[in-house]
Amino acid sequence: MTYYLISLTNRCNKSCDYCVVKRWRNNPDYPDRITAEDVIAFLGKELKENDIVELTGGEPTLFEGLTDVLDCIHGKNAKTILRTNGLRLGEWRKKYGSMIVILAKHDSGAEYMNERKKLLSSCDLVEDDPSKIISSDSAKPDFKVDEASPANWHKIDRTFFVTADGNLRFMPCSERSWGNIIGLRYEREQHLCFEMHKCPYMLGAWNLAARLSA
Repeated sequence: MTYYLISLTNRCNKSCDYCVVKRWRNNPDYPDRITAEDVIAFLGKELKENDIVELTGGEPTLFEGLTDVLDCIHGKNAKTILRTNGLRLGEWRKKYGSMIVILAKHDSGAEYMNERKKLLSSCDLVEDDPSKIISSDSAKPDFKVDEASPANWHKIDRTFFVTADGNLRFMPCSERSWGNIIGLRYEREQHLCFEMHKCPYMLGAWNLAARLSA
């Protein structure tokens, strides 16, 4: 099973102080370069049934062609995780049964959140407490076993991390680039990571994908 963590855009309509990607967010030194066509070509080459694709940003609903990317993932019978503040969340969400949405409150008001919660499915999650999101210089987020994430192991054995400029790495904590998905100019080498099965990114994705199976 392969896990894809794809940062579709560095653009965001929020400016939260605790944002874990604020170094890149809305920063002209880190412009978006990938298009929906680039992502679809890459996934079309690599994605297999039951793989997990996590789409993030920035704010991924600002990415032009988001639903085209979702159609590609859906057509491959893979699972999708969409992390969003709900800016452009709409009725289109209901089309994707193999997707789980993580709706983050950030600094949004109650009325904003209530309207967007109406668009969620039963498997989706809402992060209502921004204090749980801790900004850190570490490339790895914290992972805590709780009711929403009970499993502390996973079966993922292959990963791809794609940034908004198309750069391809093993994970955010890895500094080595394998190339770029734009034009499919990349190596398919897989690094050996002794902490892979304890990786908080992959553990989080594994637990979220399990909600879809349930």
